[in-house]
Amino acid sequence: MSNAEIRGGSPAEADDAGSRVAAALAIWFESDPGREIVGQETELLLEGARRFHGDSMLWLGPVSLGHLDLDRCMVRQRIFGALAQDSARRSRATSYVGAMESLPFAAASLDAVVLHHALDCAADSRVAMSEVARALRPGGRLLICGFNPYSFWGIRPWWARLRRDAFTGTRFVSPIRVLDWLAVLGLEIDDPVQYAVYRPPLGAAKTDYRRLGWLRRQLGRWQIPFGGVYVILARKKATAGIEAKVTRRFGKRPVLVPTPLPKPTARHGA
Repeated sequence: MSNAEIRGGSPAEADDAGSRVAAALAIWFESDPGREIVGQETELLLEGARRFHGDSMLWLGPVSLGHLDLDRCMVRQRIFGALAQDSARRSRATSYVGAMESLPFAAASLDAVVLHHALDCAADSRVAMSEVARALRPGGRLLICGFNPYSFWGIRPWWARLRRDAFTGTRFVSPIRVLDWLAVLGLEIDDPVQYAVYRPPLGAAKTDYRRLGWLRRQLGRWQIPFGGVYVILARKKATAGIEAKVTRRFGKRPVLVPTPLPKPTARHGA
């Protein structure tokens, strides 16, 4: 599939704080430590993507799709929502450049969405999640992969405040908060939260951690919730956005009175 670039949003949106953070993080993911983390995430991401089906999938994040083999993903159209211009150029999938907080897709138009470290560099994670839920159709799946602030990697944004680096401006969202947002937005998780990357955020990928290798493998088997990365797979409820009220009539059985859905507002073109 050709790397056709679709412009979404204004130039000011593409040059906001979130896109600058994404650009720096995209460069870091090309380094040895970044490639090591992506390598450990790949199996979990592909496992979740194999459960997708439908016509359209949106992959959002600073990491390009060049390293992933999505042949077993049962979605016809795959779109990479690059948060930075360089990531779009490196992607082999159809891509567009724009902000997460204003997706160029109609309501309930996407069958699957992947947030691959997208929340880590979002200018407003809560608005971004709400926007993704709006674009996801009922029954569609959402796959989220992000850095865990309750791990050793949680110190990276704090360290970046003292010494500017690729993690400057990142905001890690805890899996507990993500689960709360999913519940409010009408999504339910398919499986328990998965954790990976039980290594400290210091040193290069070539650093010798063999002495601690057994401990890292054991923590992975036990799924201790302190892994550097978490993965959440959720599904949008078929009745999301529909509130059923129970009314009781005298001498009759209770009946369900559905609340009508509001009409979606017009958005900029997909």
